[in-house]
Amino acid sequence: MPIDDVLQSLLAGPKAFLESNALVIYGSNKSGSGVKNFVLQGTDENGWRSGVGDVQRAVPFFVMYDETGFNAKGSGPKSAPLSAHYVSMREFNTGTGSWEDSSATHYTLPTTGPTVMVTSKINGCTFGIGSNADGARLVSHLRPPGQAATSRLHLDQGTRAGFAGGKLDVSVMSSGEQNGTVLAIRAGANWAFYVQRYQMFSGAVGIINAVQVYK
Repeated sequence: MPIDDVLQSLLAGPKAFLESNALVIYGSNKSGSGVKNFVLQGTDENGWRSGVGDVQRAVPFFVMYDETGFNAKGSGPKSAPLSAHYVSMREFNTGTGSWEDSSATHYTLPTTGPTVMVTSKINGCTFGIGSNADGARLVSHLRPPGQAATSRLHLDQGTRAGFAGGKLDVSVMSSGEQNGTVLAIRAGANWAFYVQRYQMFSGAVGIINAVQVYK
């Protein structure tokens, strides 16, 4: 299938696509969150499997990344550029005791502009999703300094701090073994979030465990 058709199948049916294809989204080298162009590309990497359903099955592996960048895993044609809201991952600075670029740890997904949101894979991070505000949603992608309990506390506090009253609808957590891809699609004024969970193994391949949808 031509890569542009693959991209359209992802956008038209994200849940079905993520149950039958492995997708890893990589961060943008350009600073901060904002509207950026991403491309989708296939790979020659084998070994990914989907555990969604009764029987595990081999699935294709795709990568998505900033159109101005390069991805060593990618092979074959790239899709046409996709305009998307990119949510950058932020880290905790142990030296200053604050979050890196603290004024930009959270990003508002509006009801205008691109109808797609992407962020780099969650690997020990937490992706926070705020409540619906007339369609707009506040989101964040934060990574703690390590995996200790105190680091997880920093992460929880940092995530909640950006939301009114410290309340958010969904907190999508991950670990070094249980990674995830987060993608959102807007239909009209409503954002829906799709989370592909996968368990990583040696050799950098994984098994897709479940695809969760948050609206």
